[in-house]
Amino acid sequence: MDINEIAAHAAAKIDAARDKKVDAVRTVAASGVELREAAELLAAAEQKYAKDYAAALRSDWSETDLRGFGIDAPARKAGGRPRGSSKPRRSAAAQAEAVSAQSVSAE
Repeated sequence: MDINEIAAHAAAKIDAARDKKVDAVRTVAASGVELREAAELLAAAEQKYAKDYAAALRSDWSETDLRGFGIDAPARKAGGRPRGSSKPRRSAAAQAEAVSAQSVSAE
């Protein structure tokens, strides 16, 4: 083999490896798009289901009646930010004063 054949063989290997990597990215990107589209469809279907369920309740059906037909209440999502602690936070200055007051009273 001469230098040109070796270089051509190496280039072919590199091209094949690159093509394989590009195909993998293309495949996972397509799956990601499908997943996003499915999530959007699911969210829209859940909203429609919740509205239709509420309409059934307004039409004088009870949750027990609907459950008897095999119709479950729509899932409720926790909304908003999680709640913080119930204790009020003290500022750094207030904490420093409390620490210094404790050290003075301990002496």
